[in-house]
Amino acid sequence: MDFRPDPSHEVLLYCLTRDHDLASAVEGRVRRALAFFYNDAARLHQAVVLRRPDLVLVDTGAIRQEYGDAGLGPVVAFLRERAPAARIAVRPVPGTEWLIQAEAGERVELLPADGEACVDAVAVLCGPA
Repeated sequence: MDFRPDPSHEVLLYCLTRDHDLASAVEGRVRRALAFFYNDAARLHQAVVLRRPDLVLVDTGAIRQEYGDAGLGPVVAFLRERAPAARIAVRPVPGTEWLIQAEAGERVELLPADGEACVDAVAVLCGPA
């Protein structure tokens, strides 16, 4: 699915991350997006049920099996079911990039693991400033 932001409205961006530096950098960088940040998958799910986003950033570092999270696959499946038009972008934990396609499928945007490069990529996905 090809997502092109409509220049007449702000992009609704949901971010699943526990990385405070990444969240601050994304918030400071995206001008055409209304960004909301969630530190666990349950809160992201609640938000998606209430209002479907245009773009979802999933930081795989925020998905933790020790806290009962099932993994990236179920998060992406839920997003595809509840927000089928949303673009899904995944930031992998460094060294796990090869797992993303296997776990999340083909229709995800693989972002750089590096924080600054990830923020740059998210800014591009949100459209011109």
